[in-house]
Amino acid sequence: MRTDGVPQGETGDGGEAAFEAFEAEEQAEMGEEVEGTSPSRLGWVTMGFMAMAATGSIAQLSASAEYGLGAVTLYLLPALFFLAPVALIASELGTTWDGGVFVWVREGIGERAGFQAIWLVFVESIALYPSLLSFAAASLAFAIGKPGLASNGLYTGAVILIVFWGATLIAMRGMGATAKIGRSGLIAGTIIPAASLMLLTVVWLATDHESATPLELHDVVPPFTGISSIVLIVSNFIAFAGLEINAVHVREMAQPRRFPRSLAMAAPLIVTMYILGSIAISVIVPNHALDLNAGAAQAFTILGDGLGIPWLGQLLAGLLVFGALAAAIAWVAGPSRCLFIVGRQGMLPPALQRQNAAGAQANIFILQGCVVTALSLAFVLLPSVASAFWVLQAMTVILYLSMYVIMFIAAYRLRKTRPTVIRGFRTPALLLLVIVGICAALSAMAIAFVPPAQLGGSTNPATYAAMLLVGVLVMALPAQFIYRFRKKSWVQQENVVDPQAMELNGRTD
Repeated sequence: MRTDGVPQGETGDGGEAAFEAFEAEEQAEMGEEVEGTSPSRLGWVTMGFMAMAATGSIAQLSASAEYGLGAVTLYLLPALFFLAPVALIASELGTTWDGGVFVWVREGIGERAGFQAIWLVFVESIALYPSLLSFAAASLAFAIGKPGLASNGLYTGAVILIVFWGATLIAMRGMGATAKIGRSGLIAGTIIPAASLMLLTVVWLATDHESATPLELHDVVPPFTGISSIVLIVSNFIAFAGLEINAVHVREMAQPRRFPRSLAMAAPLIVTMYILGSIAISVIVPNHALDLNAGAAQAFTILGDGLGIPWLGQLLAGLLVFGALAAAIAWVAGPSRCLFIVGRQGMLPPALQRQNAAGAQANIFILQGCVVTALSLAFVLLPSVASAFWVLQAMTVILYLSMYVIMFIAAYRLRKTRPTVIRGFRTPALLLLVIVGICAALSAMAIAFVPPAQLGGSTNPATYAAMLLVGVLVMALPAQFIYRFRKKSWVQQENVVDPQAMELNGRTD
């Protein structure tokens, strides 16, 4: 395997590494040889679950739960106009070129654009950490029976920093430590709480408890009173982001051309989980009491108290903390690893290409840790925890969707400029999907610059938009300066890959 032009044996996303370790462990238990010693390969079902692990997150449910049954529409629209184009286009790119986003964009547009794309993935993850870990802080508050702490900015900022730097120290021990926690975190911190939330909601309604949200058919269409009333829909775009990540593992599949089948399995399951999870929270938690960073923990507390099992609510809230920690470790290790791999081809200065004794990109970890620490101040400086949570979510959306716009353009250019390269899967109506995907991404990015009505009317729209724009530019533009002033001495020759070697199926000429 190669990821972003790296020699075989490196890895890209932390969540993927966890799944690889899991599969290797299972094969070892069954007496099979594991990767590196035999030609054992990933099946398309395993790849489908990997895609779900890279995309699904309980932390994203609160924003859409604000709309009750309207969450159905607000998930289906991004699924149709964004998730479907991403899945289909990633299927063609992933079954044709090895190496993921950097290679796709480099081959389609150029090296500068490829570096910008992988940089956007890296800085998007940095903006994501504080909002993801504020969810962990809120869940911890409910788990220890102190829900009031969830709205305390100083407490939230402190928990974010403690958990993040703890995750960084674990990631510095290498991918082995990351993989072990990632596997258990996925099961205990995501799958079990998500399944419990839906099951307990059914029990809640079956035992004659009232729903906190209307459940009439017409409520499927959310009320519209202006753009600010539906701004939270943009979080649904970022909820679907990441489906393309596992394309770097296509070469490890027993039948690489079945990668589209993996995405076809994962996409509807992801949409279903988000819709049912959001509705479950809206059924349990009254809209006026719902916190953007604590919806699932609030639901577990209400369910536990209402069903006479308060300890279960606190236990499930505690599992959310563990799941967020595991996700943080995966994200700390994953995007930074991709940047490190690309950097060793001459894109980063030598100081950021260094590894520690465990083979981890320690200096990049320290750099991203310093930025995360600075961003975490938002929870102290902004008026409320919900405001800080949303500002960072909006920044994440804009950064990540910018990468998708670049990816869509690269896909179309590759179809036109590399017609002789054999495609493992040929996306139907590519131009239409590219246009739809770009329009959807740009629309969500534009909406993200509008302060949501749920934050109250005290937020000045112009100030909010300016603050977001400055934040996005500060995060995104360093890639251009680094690329402009890079030096030939930065290149590690052993990591330079012949572009034609990244073509999985050869050419017809």
